[in-house]
This record gives sequence, C-alpha cells and structure tokens, in this order.
Amino acid sequence: MKQAVVVGGGIGGLAAALSLTREGFRCRILERNSSLGVGGTGLTLWPNALRRLDRLGLLEKILSHASPLKAGEIYDGSNRLLSRVDLASIEEQSGLPLICVRRTDLYSVLLSALGDVDITTSATCTGYRPGTSGVSALLADGGEIEADLLVAADGIRSKIRAQMLQQDPLTYVGWMTWRGVAELPSGTFPAGLYREFFGRGSRFGIFAIKEDLVYWYGTRNGPHDDRAPVDPAHKQEALNWFGGWPEPARIVIEATKPGDLVRTGVFDTQPLPRWCDGQVVLLGDAAHPMTPDLGQGACQALEDALSLGECLQRSASVPAALAAYEKLGGERTGPLVARSRRVGRMRQWHHPLLAGFRNTLMSAIPSRLLLKLFNTR
Repeated sequence: MKQAVVVGGGIGGLAAALSLTREGFRCRILERNSSLGVGGTGLTLWPNALRRLDRLGLLEKILSHASPLKAGEIYDGSNRLLSRVDLASIEEQSGLPLICVRRTDLYSVLLSALGDVDITTSATCTGYRPGTSGVSALLADGGEIEADLLVAADGIRSKIRAQMLQQDPLTYVGWMTWRGVAELPSGTFPAGLYREFFGRGSRFGIFAIKEDLVYWYGTRNGPHDDRAPVDPAHKQEALNWFGGWPEPARIVIEATKPGDLVRTGVFDTQPLPRWCDGQVVLLGDAAHPMTPDLGQGACQALEDALSLGECLQRSASVPAALAAYEKLGGERTGPLVARSRRVGRMRQWHHPLLAGFRNTLMSAIPSRLLLKLFNTR
C-alpha cells in the first residue's frame, strides 16, 4: 500500500487525507499544534464545496450545522441600504445552498470520517528531501518520515512551499481583519441573513449560521503587525473601531468570547510557478492564498483535495497525477485569486470619491448581477 504524509491538519489536510484514503493510500497527518479541530471562527461554503463534501459522503452532516442563507443586504457606513441580494436563488439554480458554518464544526465533520488515519500532533515539518522513489518529510526534532507522496497543506506560510520555490511569494494586500463567532440573544439577528456595511477603507459584515449563532468580520486599511492572531486585546481594539458603526456591530463584538476572535493581516500571491516537486505537492492556502472576498478559501481547499484524489485515480504514476492536478488547479484558482483581489480592493476603497462611486455602483447593479460577481458556479 502506498504511503502519504499530509502536512497540516486543517480543512485542506483533513479532506486530502480522506480523499487519498479512498484512493488506497495509507495516510499520516502531521499537525504542528497540540490538537486538531480547534480554533478559527467561521467560513462560507458555496455549492462547489458542498458538492465535494457530498462526494465524501459528508453533505448531510455539514448541512446539519447551518441554516441556508436566504438574503443579503448591503449598506453604507451611515446605514443607508444600497442593495438586496436574493441568496435563496443560489439553491434554486444549483440545487445546493450557500451556508456559513463554524470552522470547528467543519473540522468535526471531517475528523469523524477519518477513521483509523494516523494523526501526529505537535509535529512540525520543516521541509522535505526527495528520494529515488519517494520523499522524506523532515521534522523539527530531527526525525524523518518516508512516503510515496507528501501533501503540503501547511497553510499560508507553508515551509514546504518556501523550500520548493526558494522564495516567499506572499504579498500583504493592505488591510487587517478581525473575525469572530458569537451567540446572540434570541431575535437579535434574522435567520438566513447576510448583512454588510461599507465604510471608507473599512467594512463590517455578519453572517447568520444557525439559530442565534453568527459569524462576523471587520476590516480596516493599514499596516500589518505580527501580533498573535488570538489575543484578548483584539476584542477591545475591534470595539474601539467598530463600536460606533450601525447596529448590531457592537452587539456581536461584545457577545464574542476573546478566544473566538482572531485578528490577522490579509495576504495573497500571484499564481505560483509550480505546485509540485517530484512526489511533493501543495494544497489549499499553501498553493493559492487568496483574500476572503469571494468566500472561497475553504471551498478551494476542498476542491483541491478531491481533485488530487481524482488525478491519482486516473493516472498511471504519482508524478503524472501531480502534474495533472497542478494544471487543473492552476486553471481553476488563478482567476479566482485575481477576482477576489479586485473585489477586495474595491470594497476597501478609502478615498471619498471612490467610496462614493462604489456605493452608487452597488445601488445601481441589479442584484442578480451582483450575486454573479461573487458566485463561482
């Protein structure tokens, strides 16, 4: 039986292990943190991702953790309605809804399906060494693990990508984001609703998850700092900036536990020159970090995971499969990364004339065309 090492126990890594197991690989997951399935806030899953979860037999389980989003509302910073978007039409057209879920719930669903996959926590992979017929994962403690395939699902700051490309391709796009999950008092925020407020160089958005649980985010143009993503000070910082915004911005921030709030800079890359090196392949944020403006980060990691398994199924050798996976993945994600960057830049416009033009445009564009801008398929 062929052996695969998956570096990273996030969404892409767990889904990759599931996909590879289905193709006959014995998988071992290496996770640098002390446990799996904890941390993070919320994320959107569009129909393209739900189809992939369905292929893994996990669709019903993930749908049980969320209620479909039915409507979207976009306002300016003064609480003036700019546009309404019929999100229910997504399910009408594709047969699957748009949902928002807690990241921990998606972890739980993926972990429950892994069975006896070997998972090693507190294991930092620092790089790899190609072999004559395989590859060795190099560990920080000096150990090595040999395998037929090494999948780098080690995130936006991938050490394996750094070795493969001999450079750091990340680019800071110019804005920070606060993100959190909160349980609100009953009736505070309507079920099935997404609401966003556009300011100048800043915005605030809220997604209903299920019942009175919501995911929220706020953004602000400015320099990036390297403070830890989770820090009790981030909550007060968010309140200082967004506390005076239209309700319920202050309410959702105040209802968020400090451990359920993260603050990070936003980064992406130009298309990478390659995703694979021999028996080593990049997946998810390691291959195509993108801004969150299309809500496709986790979705594309799931697409990668299933695509990798499908390419291995169709190909006579691992290198041939990885070459096919790289080609298909680059064609799929390159345009999405670029579109997400453009959309994010427009949403973050700070100059009053540009911000005013954006708001006017939002008011003028028919909602079906606005939804088409964000929908991937």
